[in-house]
Amino acid sequence: MKNLWSDTESDKFKDDLALRVYTSRLLGQDPSLVLHGGGNTSVKITKTNLVGSKEEILYVKGSGWDLVSIEQEGFSLVRMAHMLNLCKLKSLSDPIWMSF
Repeated sequence: MKNLWSDTESDKFKDDLALRVYTSRLLGQDPSLVLHGGGNTSVKITKTNLVGSKEEILYVKGSGWDLVSIEQEGFSLVRMAHMLNLCKLKSLSDPIWMSF
């Protein structure tokens, strides 16, 4: 496998999510690694939310995005604390998951 990494290009991506966009695009360029329209990448980031609290956020590549051309908008945000609390439930259906 050829190393496609470029320090010059990667320096254009200023934060962890942006850098995941860059690395996802690199992976998406190699058809031996990713089928067209497929592939999964993610990154876990600690961010300060709107009320000033630190939160662990997992950004996961969403369906419908090709790795080769993904943008930051192609990653879905998952709040880890909420997700871990949901894991404590005995059962969970889609309608319940979507309610707050």
